[in-house]
Amino acid sequence: MFIKKGFTLLKVVTLVLFVGAIMTFAACNAATGTTSETTDPTATTDSNETTDSNETTTAAATTTTTAAATTTTTTESINMDATLTDLTVDGITVMGFDPSTTDYVMVLSPGVTETPVVEADKYASLSTVDISDAVDVTSTVDADRTTTVIVTTEDEMTDMVYTILFETSIEPVDLGTADDFVVLAESAISTQTSSVITGDIGISPAAATYITGFSLILDGTGTFSTSSQITGKVYASTYTSPTPSNLTTAISDMQTAYTDAAGRTANYTELYSGDLSGKTLTTGVYKFGTGVLINSDLTLNGSATDVWIFQIDGSLTQAADVDIILTGGALPENIFWQVADTVSIGTGAHFEGTILAMTNISFGTNSSINGSLYAQTAVTLDATTVTKP
Repeated sequence: MFIKKGFTLLKVVTLVLFVGAIMTFAACNAATGTTSETTDPTATTDSNETTDSNETTTAAATTTTTAAATTTTTTESINMDATLTDLTVDGITVMGFDPSTTDYVMVLSPGVTETPVVEADKYASLSTVDISDAVDVTSTVDADRTTTVIVTTEDEMTDMVYTILFETSIEPVDLGTADDFVVLAESAISTQTSSVITGDIGISPAAATYITGFSLILDGTGTFSTSSQITGKVYASTYTSPTPSNLTTAISDMQTAYTDAAGRTANYTELYSGDLSGKTLTTGVYKFGTGVLINSDLTLNGSATDVWIFQIDGSLTQAADVDIILTGGALPENIFWQVADTVSIGTGAHFEGTILAMTNISFGTNSSINGSLYAQTAVTLDATTVTKP
């Protein structure tokens, strides 16, 4: 009996001690504000919150974690009430507009002397916007060519300053005697099936035998050939003088033009990370450190005197049935694509401008171009329509 009572008493004491331990643990957690939870590693947190017009919205810094390392991108918190939702020059949104980006460039058309009209749409209805126009867009002083837009919050405690620097117009790339040709290559020119070419084509230093698929007919003078696919003449380094010498000069001019285009000062760098799909671009020099993709129609909008130069350190790829569209009077002879790697234009796609390629250029079946093809290696066509402007 004594043993049974003792055992019962021991169980009671043990239970009391256990309950006491749980209560102590809970009290400690309550005092320190500590919680324990399981985090879903795939969860995503949006740092941008939308509030009503009487609240302040901020954009916070973000942290990106990968298997290799943790990279933290630190930015100052942005009071969204001091930002814009759009910034336009003569009705066109500035290239690469983003509310958190404050400095922009706009290249003027040749002959423009008046300051363009800048308009700004504010994020918060109760904020104020003050626009100070550029003093003189023809000045050599950056400050004189800069329009400033200041957005101030309702409480006047925060403001953000946006600037647009107006740059002078761009000179076209001088093609020299290479401009006498619509297709010019150093190692090969071929077509898989019959193409339609308007303009002269040439190859050097490779021989005429490296022009394939055109059923060439050598002229009696020996200086050029003809083809039913070409409205123009065909020249090769192995033809009679002065053709070899003329081609050597044209190839040299092609290479010089490539260097000229690559050396121009860029107005826009890494715009849209090289994905120009569905974009509208105004005149300017655009530089990309990697490749450029055009997966949906690209529009180039500008006047007949505006110039576009694209400096591409990687490849240029245009998807099938995708077009480059010119609006506002823009001309293909004022568009230059300097490409360090391969150029691949998809089946049924339409291209505009002069391609200056360090390596090869290929056009898919039933593709077309208003412009010229200059390759420091080979040009490959397939039922392609090539028209020199």
